[in-house]
Amino acid sequence: MVILNKKGFKLPRVEKEKFITLIRLGLEYDGQKMLFSVKSYNNINQLRNTLQDILKSEIAFTQTCTVCNVDFNCSTCKYVKACPTKDLPFSCVCNQCLRPKKNLQQQTLF
Repeated sequence: MVILNKKGFKLPRVEKEKFITLIRLGLEYDGQKMLFSVKSYNNINQLRNTLQDILKSEIAFTQTCTVCNVDFNCSTCKYVKACPTKDLPFSCVCNQCLRPKKNLQQQTLF
């Protein structure tokens, strides 16, 4: 499985028609950095299928934590089997932010 960061990833050189398809499906290309990034989520399943075809491998996207803004992989989450958006480039809460903090627990006791 290939893990892609929605904020920037490289792809092998693709033919013109495939490049246009990727752009229409919601990718953006930065020619200076030579990186693709997810601009639109409207066709995310089609985009995912197209990327899997190009890379000849299953892909997963990192999620971005809504609390700490860190990118993370869904495979480490204890809710991965029940999650409807796993491996898609959306926002979620990372394992670190899901863990209860000892100080917070102690403060709520008093």
